[in-house]
Amino acid sequence: MSDAVIDRLVTLVRRADADLAEAALLCARGYDPAVDIDVQLLRIDALADGLRTTGCRLDTADAAAATLGRHLGVELGFAGDPARFDDPESSLLHRVLDARQGLPILLSILYVAIARRLDVAAWPIALPGHVVVGLGDGERPKVLDPYHGGALLEEHGLRERVAAATGGQVSYRRAMLRPAPAVAIVRRLLNNLTRDLTAAEEPASALWTVEAKLALPNRVPDDHRQRGELAANLGRFDVAAAAFERYLELTSGDNDERGRARRAAIDARARMN
Repeated sequence: MSDAVIDRLVTLVRRADADLAEAALLCARGYDPAVDIDVQLLRIDALADGLRTTGCRLDTADAAAATLGRHLGVELGFAGDPARFDDPESSLLHRVLDARQGLPILLSILYVAIARRLDVAAWPIALPGHVVVGLGDGERPKVLDPYHGGALLEEHGLRERVAAATGGQVSYRRAMLRPAPAVAIVRRLLNNLTRDLTAAEEPASALWTVEAKLALPNRVPDDHRQRGELAANLGRFDVAAAAFERYLELTSGDNDERGRARRAAIDARARMN
């Protein structure tokens, strides 16, 4: 990912009115430099315009939820495919627009982007393990699950989603329906890409996702450890050593993770010679 793209992403997520679709496309651009962000945003504009011309009601949360769920989830067929859950392309918005399939977070980003273009109050809700969409009233919003075809989730459905995602270890609370900050959504998206690109044995592509996370204001020490592992895999031992050493500087204690990082830093330094 170029410095210019990272800078644009970091600037965007700091804005209260950040367009999450643009943020997701910037992440996709890091993976595929050929992605034309302006063209892809025009595709999303066209989806919103197509819905506007239907004349369907959007003036209340109930009406907006019914219209968005029916049009995007049923008529256009945007939904998730469990068989592609670990496919990196399910985390790339331009590919989601092509296939009309993607991860919950990408489909939720798309719903929010289209709703906002139609002047409907909408935001991403970062439930444990599953991102959904809130519409309308911030106190008692209507909640749609884009991964399941735009299904409307009542309170019992939300409890089931949270319980399933956490193995019953976390209970649903209404406070979970608050809007997730743009920077948190972008980090979650990049985490998915890091995981899936690493599993797909694409370390060079996975590395840019970690470097993007390190530029975000909500970076964490583990980002440095991941950077070290991926850089070492690519033979970039100077980068790997510095990353492991930074991770050790930012953490404390005597545990297995720090022990592995210490040995990895020593090994990377030795392989630089």
